[in-house]
Amino acid sequence: MNPLLSGIFAFFVLTMFDYNKLKMLHPLLNGLFAVGVGLLIIATAQILSVDLPLFTFTSLPILWVISGLGFIEMIYALFFALPFSKTYVKTSSNSDIITTGLYGLCRHPGVWGFFIFYLFAALATGNGSLLIAALVWTAMDILHVWIQDSLFFVKTLQGYTLYKKTTPFLFFGIKELRKLIKPSEEKANEF
Repeated sequence: MNPLLSGIFAFFVLTMFDYNKLKMLHPLLNGLFAVGVGLLIIATAQILSVDLPLFTFTSLPILWVISGLGFIEMIYALFFALPFSKTYVKTSSNSDIITTGLYGLCRHPGVWGFFIFYLFAALATGNGSLLIAALVWTAMDILHVWIQDSLFFVKTLQGYTLYKKTTPFLFFGIKELRKLIKPSEEKANEF
């Protein structure tokens, strides 16, 4: 299969993982998260191993640093800021939500890390196919989190409707940055 299409299919698989969390079809279907992530990794490796660079910014090591920071933010947002077992292993509904840290900035901070990682990796390698994949897969990621936000999380995460009213979807501002930097002041002002 074409690597770009494999990456797109990965987001369909990730959506089926979310559907399983909602309907509790079968605990083994929680493995769909790993399958979706695996498809993205394989598609990325295929693009990098086959396609030749189309342009060169490779002399700028800062591009690799920014890509690495995006990767770290994405991994942190998905695997460390959330309780791993409840999020990815157990089939259960009505989990608690996280509203602090990165999840106090916006409801889907992993999208930012994903986009930065792929965009700057494409620029660093000069790989035009990876640049296209970065844009298409980020659009798919945004569609995926929009589906999560609209259909799944309001039913599986307690308090998510209120969280949607108090925290932006993706684009955060000064108010959210202040909460991240000085969370104790914001909590004091809430009461």
